[in-house]
Amino acid sequence: MTRLKKRLMVGAAAILLVPTGAFATQIVFDPTNYVEIVDQLSQDVQLVTQFRQEVQNQLAMLQNWGYSQLAGILQSMNVFQQVFTDAGTIYSSSNPGALLNQEFPSTPSAYASLSNSSVQAMRNGWNQEERNVLIENRTVQNDTYQSLTPTAERIGDYVQQSNGASGVTAAAQAGNEELATLIAQVQAMQAQEISDARGEVERDAQEQANEAYGDQQRQAVTADSENPQAPATSLVDAFSSANQ
Repeated sequence: MTRLKKRLMVGAAAILLVPTGAFATQIVFDPTNYVEIVDQLSQDVQLVTQFRQEVQNQLAMLQNWGYSQLAGILQSMNVFQQVFTDAGTIYSSSNPGALLNQEFPSTPSAYASLSNSSVQAMRNGWNQEERNVLIENRTVQNDTYQSLTPTAERIGDYVQQSNGASGVTAAAQAGNEELATLIAQVQAMQAQEISDARGEVERDAQEQANEAYGDQQRQAVTADSENPQAPATSLVDAFSSANQ
């Protein structure tokens, strides 16, 4: 119970205890008591105002932030995600070794039944695949570069919005989106490294395949000299008349 209420109750009780004839007497005004009552009333009003401001702050924290840049972040991330999707099963295959063996055979026997034109077609496919990796790598590079300025501007806006946030929730949301921006940058670097690694792996696989084809060709050339076959027919005597 506030002091104001106590004073009002005491005043009311005093009035009830005063004899009826006493109302006819002159009421004595006490300035000190009046100032204290007014001061207490002012404090109560201030307290109510503070409570109201706290409620408004709580409502502000529960309201939507109204400044989200996640769409731009996701758009940038979708670029290199699409690059990996366009690569087909190269990145998503659970058995990458089988794909490499199929595209870049590493055993000489795999080329034994292939004609020269078939091997040339295979090499043309390797060259095209290498070009695809370069295009993939450049796409990720360009997207990373093009996102540098928007990312810097976005971070600056986040800092301003966070500093002027209307509540804890808005400030936390600003921090969350700053973290999302950082994650997007890290994933962009990861995408670049993944694409670079793919190029290195396929170049190594192509080199092994060329070595295997070279081994098969050498084996084919030296097979007759190492294991000469007996002639199917006898040699014709060129000097038959001399033997007569």
